[in-house]
Amino acid sequence: MFHALFAVIPVFCIIGFGVLLRARDVLPENTGPVIGVYVLKVALPLLILHLLAGASPEDLGRGGFWLALIGSQLVMYVLGYMGDKLFCRRGIGPAVISGFSCSACNAAFVGLPIVSNLWPGNSEAMLVAGLAILTPNVVIILAQGRLDILAGSLAWKGGSVLTFAGSLVRIFILGNPLLLSTLVGVVLSVSRIGLWEPLDRAISLVGYTAAPCMLLALGLDLRQKLAVATRRAQGGVVLRQAWFVLCKLVLHPLLCWGIMYAMGITGLWLVIPVLISATATALLVSVIAQVYSAVPEEAALTAVVTNGASILTLTGFVWLFHALGML
Repeated sequence: MFHALFAVIPVFCIIGFGVLLRARDVLPENTGPVIGVYVLKVALPLLILHLLAGASPEDLGRGGFWLALIGSQLVMYVLGYMGDKLFCRRGIGPAVISGFSCSACNAAFVGLPIVSNLWPGNSEAMLVAGLAILTPNVVIILAQGRLDILAGSLAWKGGSVLTFAGSLVRIFILGNPLLLSTLVGVVLSVSRIGLWEPLDRAISLVGYTAAPCMLLALGLDLRQKLAVATRRAQGGVVLRQAWFVLCKLVLHPLLCWGIMYAMGITGLWLVIPVLISATATALLVSVIAQVYSAVPEEAALTAVVTNGASILTLTGFVWLFHALGML
């Protein structure tokens, strides 16, 4: 158990270091958001490009891997969405955020650092983790699309079909560095062109700063998120938080594990996706909830609660894999 705990603790130590820096006012107040933008717009897309460009087409063609990761997230999204619709009856917006809270993994901010700490210098482990952190984008795109339809953002506003299609490409592909780097990386992998070695090395140097920067940004903004989370809590919030923790941190990784096992997947290609699935609700959920005014305070509370509880579940899964001889 201590081996598992020691594998997880360094990740949360960096978060705690960010909290300490904010408490002592060592860095400017907007450092957290600036680092977050750097990670999401620069470092993480470059890391994904580096990992995908160096992957073989055979690695990308692992259907069971994609089915388990994406399928488990979609199942948990539907479970969270329908649970809110049937029992809370708060409307479509809050139901989308509930589904999002049960399914969207904090893969980049916590999952990737956990993997890099457990398998330092292991290129295959980083490849699996890099592919895994792409999968929450499927749920994110579906959830945002539903909220956009609800808000009328995707309503037809006249003009030609080509103009509308061009707007979609500009917004959802060219305006999304993660998706754009994914597409470019897949093309480089499938074509076996890869990246020019000096350029690839430069890209990897920037890309691998993503993990520590992610954790530091989370710590710098944690007090602010706690302040937001304690405001205007709605009725039944305790029961909903318990439900989100159960779904996201227990049911989700177990479902992913079950699908992986049924598909005959073993080794790192099983262990890492399960650990990624065992991470907390993605911090992006609280951002989207704020943008669409869909229970933003509860979404912030969910991010804080699940990330705190994930230290126990992640430690438990690492210990379990170690006990089973899979780690």
